[in-house]
Amino acid sequence: MLEKSPNFIEIGRKLIRDAQTIAEVEMINFVMGNFERQGFLDKSVQPWQERQNNSDPGRAILTNSGALRDSVKISTSSEKRVIASSNSKYAKIHNEGGTMNIPITPKMRKYFWYMYKETGEGKYKGMALTKKTHFVVKMPKRQFMGPSEAFNNLIDAKFKKMILERFKT
Repeated sequence: MLEKSPNFIEIGRKLIRDAQTIAEVEMINFVMGNFERQGFLDKSVQPWQERQNNSDPGRAILTNSGALRDSVKISTSSEKRVIASSNSKYAKIHNEGGTMNIPITPKMRKYFWYMYKETGEGKYKGMALTKKTHFVVKMPKRQFMGPSEAFNNLIDAKFKKMILERFKT
């Protein structure tokens, strides 16, 4: 008696749908893992540069409120491509590094005076009295998302395993 052959077209379609879901989940997990590692995993972990003047030494880098980490979402997802992005206004400068020119406003000077009176720290008095019109801040690159060889290898292994399991049954 002949057994009914499997519907390979339907198996292939289901594999593609499931691969897309797996890629979405694994991509978010990968980015969250970079926050836990405090470095970007490509071929190896590239640790993030420590904060200068670390006023909160127990806190992880890039995790003051968790808003940056929580802003990472899947922005585009199709059978061919899955893309994660962040809608945080400061995600790009953290991920790529760069220089920021921050204008000193009267409101900022008022805040510096308030902080000087609260803490007595001279740095706040200096910032309130400065003649500068801008602060120049150099932000080091602390990449948490982007192309990664390790991620590609992980996804390839998961897809191969899924394909082999589906065709065994």
